[in-house]
Amino acid sequence: MDLSDMSSSQLATSPPPRTAIDYNSSFEESPAKRVKYSHELTKSFDEKLSQTVILVLRNNEEVVVVRSLLSSYSTYFRVLFSSDFRDSKSSSHRIRLVSAPDLHLLLTIPRAFEQGIKPNINIQRAVEILEPAAFLQMSIALDYITDVISENVSHENIIKIFRLALLYYTPLALRVWRTMIRQFQTMFNTNVYLTLKENELIGLLTDKHLNLKSEDERKVITNWIDHNSHLQTDRIVQFAQRNFSRRPQPDSTQYEVIRNRQPMTAIVSFGGWANRGVAQKIEVFNTRCDRWQTCSFNYDVPNIRRAYHGIDIVDDKLIVFGGFNGFQHFQTTVLFDLATKEWKNGTNMHDKRCYVTATKVKDSHGRQLIYACGGMNGISRLKSAEMYDYQQDLWTEIANMSHLRSDGAVITIDNKVVAIGGFDGRHVHLGGESYDPIVDQWHPLSSNMRTRRTGCTAVSIMNNVCMVIGGFNGIKRLDTAEIYDMREGLWHPVSVMHTARSNFSACPMDYSIYVAGGFDGQSTTKETERLDLRNRKWQALPDMAEAKSALRIVTLSDHSFLDELFNVPEDDGVVTTW
Repeated sequence: MDLSDMSSSQLATSPPPRTAIDYNSSFEESPAKRVKYSHELTKSFDEKLSQTVILVLRNNEEVVVVRSLLSSYSTYFRVLFSSDFRDSKSSSHRIRLVSAPDLHLLLTIPRAFEQGIKPNINIQRAVEILEPAAFLQMSIALDYITDVISENVSHENIIKIFRLALLYYTPLALRVWRTMIRQFQTMFNTNVYLTLKENELIGLLTDKHLNLKSEDERKVITNWIDHNSHLQTDRIVQFAQRNFSRRPQPDSTQYEVIRNRQPMTAIVSFGGWANRGVAQKIEVFNTRCDRWQTCSFNYDVPNIRRAYHGIDIVDDKLIVFGGFNGFQHFQTTVLFDLATKEWKNGTNMHDKRCYVTATKVKDSHGRQLIYACGGMNGISRLKSAEMYDYQQDLWTEIANMSHLRSDGAVITIDNKVVAIGGFDGRHVHLGGESYDPIVDQWHPLSSNMRTRRTGCTAVSIMNNVCMVIGGFNGIKRLDTAEIYDMREGLWHPVSVMHTARSNFSACPMDYSIYVAGGFDGQSTTKETERLDLRNRKWQALPDMAEAKSALRIVTLSDHSFLDELFNVPEDDGVVTTW
């Protein structure tokens, strides 16, 4: 049932239909949506005017609505009812642009938020009510419409929606434009971009965040000109003639491009153990040129100068916990806000944890929880585990694992915490176990790995599948990897890496698994590689600037903090006018 399925006669009195509401306790409201109705808004006319007003809408539909309700949700009506216009005191108003179902839905949206519940409309309906919401200046409804459209827009309809948003609501247009920048490679691959206007295409090509491969830049313009040959294209031709060149940044040394661009997604390396102690450099992998770059990270770097630590990103917070710096085993937690660029101390863990492994799991309320398992406290290996709730800044102990595990792999499979491999001080483990939060117990996996592994790393491939890579079997460093499918409970071999390694880090990005650093049996290595999951082949990548093991790498996608990491300057040489 859609929110607009109620009749217009119910507008003034009926609550939102319960069957149309998505009860989701994890839904986070924007500040605008937390605004509560206040009678203070209407004190100036409550005593002078009738409590209700008749609205004559499209097709001469008449509805009776509470005057204070309209004034609360609509700037249009608030100004109308509280001003000295001739029509302000009238008991009837004609609004031909709005239909009764549209008005009902626009009133229902803020009422739902006031009750702490989330409306549920699809993108088609959101687009339909954009114009009346903008006309009536209903800010809460407009914010919600903007969220729905921005989260569900696709490359097929994005150009039409962008132009519509330009007419009615600039904040939506800005968000859709940002989405267009993110999806431009797909728009190019599917030729959807060919319907762009000349000025729109030039605007996109001058944006440093445009998601477009360097080798495709010339094709974008030549294909667009061929498709739009019947149109006047002098400007785009001159734009190309003036701006195509080989730029000094590494992403354009092979191809002539319009400007230097910043990747939408990147891998960032934090901490680790280098030849002379804790690694000093933070590095970022530039996917546009397949190179590692040293970052100018000027935000109290000592907080993340650790090795054998845990690290994850939750709600725009980089959370660092446990580890070792050559002198002490850490029990502390520090948080870096990627938006405000500020550090703060979090609650300490219950145990000191070096060689700690951790994973992130979403609970039934949508909260991201970090599970830290095993490790070493400086004296003994651990079987204890604990859970961190960032919102409460609280570490909570959970049931102990069945075995002591340090240097194992911990991963999320089917939204469950799974601990695999590791070392208990005497033996390298062959098996793994999964945690059941309902009964607070660990249960052994249905089968063991094909190889004993400690110092290994695991990554999720799909909801039910993970891959465990490399490690040490007690005799030698491993270049092998194997896949575990929770649904069948079996392990399957995968092609071997170019470099055998243990105590390294790995993370997935863009249908590939990236592996960096580690110890190859002879020395700490700076070598990196990636596994293309589509053809199941490993590809060697350029080395990191600094050889290190026990590092942690994370994926950062479509985030403003990438501006800080890459520091790509604005290109003043781009010519857009002549």
